[in-house]
Amino acid sequence: MPFLSTIEENAQAKGKEIGKEIGKEIGARKNCQENIIKILSSRFANLPEKIIYTIKQIDDMSILENLLLPSIQVNSVEEFQQLIDSYVTQN
Repeated sequence: MPFLSTIEENAQAKGKEIGKEIGKEIGARKNCQENIIKILSSRFANLPEKIIYTIKQIDDMSILENLLLPSIQVNSVEEFQQLIDSYVTQN
């Protein structure tokens, strides 16, 4: 293994730490997306691919968190689509 200076070792450690944090954020986002899709799929037969695709395209964790509880409470797929549209157009 080549000799690394203290600065290089610190930079390498910091890079690994940042990578882990990014990985956690990506995992949390994907988990929330999947939970919303599972909830809607269990409540409504034949969930439209458009909604699934749209949910998977949302990167903002705050929007996903704001959609999670309503996915349990909405009365129809159309109502949920309106919620998605309102959150996406706001941001």
